[in-house]
Amino acid sequence: MRQDWLVAAVLGVSTLATAQQPKVINAQLHTQPAGAGLAATVNQLQHANGPLWFGYEVPTTPGSRFSACSGGSHSTDDDGCCGVYRLEESDNTWHSGDRDEKSQTSIDILVRIDHEGIDKIRVVGSGCQIDAGGLSFTWLTNVNQDDSIAWLSGLVKSDQRHITDEALSAIAMHESQKGTAVLEGFASSANPLWLREKAAFWLGAGRGHDGYLALKKLAADPDAEFRKKLSFDFFISHDAAAVDDLIRMAKSDQDTPVREQAMFWVGQKAGAKAVSMLKDIVENDPEVGVKKKAVFAISQLPRDEAVPELLHVAQTNADPAVRKDAIFWLGQTHDPRALAYFEKILAQ
Repeated sequence: MRQDWLVAAVLGVSTLATAQQPKVINAQLHTQPAGAGLAATVNQLQHANGPLWFGYEVPTTPGSRFSACSGGSHSTDDDGCCGVYRLEESDNTWHSGDRDEKSQTSIDILVRIDHEGIDKIRVVGSGCQIDAGGLSFTWLTNVNQDDSIAWLSGLVKSDQRHITDEALSAIAMHESQKGTAVLEGFASSANPLWLREKAAFWLGAGRGHDGYLALKKLAADPDAEFRKKLSFDFFISHDAAAVDDLIRMAKSDQDTPVREQAMFWVGQKAGAKAVSMLKDIVENDPEVGVKKKAVFAISQLPRDEAVPELLHVAQTNADPAVRKDAIFWLGQTHDPRALAYFEKILAQ
């Protein structure tokens, strides 16, 4: 009997030793399995004396690059961290990017409980050092990522909008395809516009090709105000095909404000496709207001692309109002080619 007990104890120690532990300091640290399911485990923690934090690790979307920083600092370490992430500071920030941050394969979801309710949700790259501000911190093991998405989904319609925002962003960072399906559900017409817009943003910002496919379906939505916001979601999508859908929206959406908004974002994209589309609208769109929006979008292109096109519009377009706008935006470039054109006009 004693030998059996000893084997069990050794196996238990071995299991704990191989489980990845967070780097938590300044905390009353506990470890607890979430074998009963995440929702049941959180419910148990909510009845403990708070405030307190708990956290768990899940795989993140391939190629995720972000860092979580305290005090507005930026990532300088090789591990993508910003030194110590202080949970109890109010100026913690999260940012995504493509430059200095290390590509993550897993993330830590960190949740603050106070007065038996969910108070904050934070996401940091796994392996970053966390300061819990002297509070109790429970690290949950064996959390299934689909279980995590399901639990976070239950927080999305919280009365506290910051919890909605934090839950949606955390869902978007999960590797599981369920994350895309859940966000697409929140972006559907069954939900209020404010929630649809937030969910669609994360489809574009965080869900890669699957998110792009979801946006593509949403582009046929009858709500023009929603489609107008959707143009930005195509703009921020990392999928190369998204620019084609943005161009289609700018050229053929039935609602003029939607076309104008899409045109603005096409102008920020630059590239041969964007220039060609904007030139076509300036020449052929039946609405003068839309033509003028296209001229503005051209002005937002890199100078070496914008100036020749603005000069062409100013010199050749049949509509005086469109030519006037092109001349105005040429003046804002302070480019020598624009100045030479103005001198030519004044000399006539």
